[in-house]
Amino acid sequence: MTGDILKLVGFRVRDLRKERGLSQEKFGEISGFHNTYVGAIERGKQNITLLNLEKLAESLEVEVLELFRYTDIDLGKTNKQRDLQEIVDLLTGLSDSDIIKAKVILREIFDKQHPDL
Repeated sequence: MTGDILKLVGFRVRDLRKERGLSQEKFGEISGFHNTYVGAIERGKQNITLLNLEKLAESLEVEVLELFRYTDIDLGKTNKQRDLQEIVDLLTGLSDSDIIKAKVILREIFDKQHPDL
């Protein structure tokens, strides 16, 4: 579909920016772009040049390739599916013991709401 690559890269830029705790305004200052341009990129509405892509990656302190990490995302996913994928992505980087801790915490939270789990 035309424009999907813009959305994929834009979503990835947004996620990386948020992971670093940066507002669009602050990220714009760091990268040298106006925050409206950053917003258009993140919404997949702005076709960016390779040079600007490189500047964004440098500002996020990642390799350019990292901006393409989401190339297999199905843009038709529901919010719930995206949220679940984000949770899986967060857990994937954890150690085995931390995953077990996360499972215990989730059970503690949700068993009280749903004792049949």
